[in-house]
Amino acid sequence: MSLVTARDEALTVDEYIDVIGNSTLGPKRPITDRERVAAMISGAGLVVTARLDGRCVGLSRCLTDEAWVVYCADLAVHNDFQGRGIGKALLETLREIGGDDVGIGLFSVPDAIPFYERMGEQMGMVRESSGFWLPRVRGA
Repeated sequence: MSLVTARDEALTVDEYIDVIGNSTLGPKRPITDRERVAAMISGAGLVVTARLDGRCVGLSRCLTDEAWVVYCADLAVHNDFQGRGIGKALLETLREIGGDDVGIGLFSVPDAIPFYERMGEQMGMVRESSGFWLPRVRGA
């Protein structure tokens, strides 16, 4: 089996729902609203997927100016494929695409914090405590 991580402009709604719905992000995303998911995908400036023999098993959906920062809105690996380095591979691909001039920022769901702490040790990811969130009125 061959894992390929790359920028992907063809991520489908079904693939997004499958990966996100089978990850810790599932309860936090509007996966029952296909129209909204389609808008989320099409509005992202950068989507990176991890595909194992063609099947999408992980993804990262980001907003970016491609000069200074990438805001990672989703980084998820399907539950059945976790523990294989796929999340790290997605982050490495984001870093490769952005280059040394672009930082990567994200908010983490509580269940994923241990993963990002490991990425801090392995990749130099820094934990920040100054994030703020103005919740949306409608939806998850």
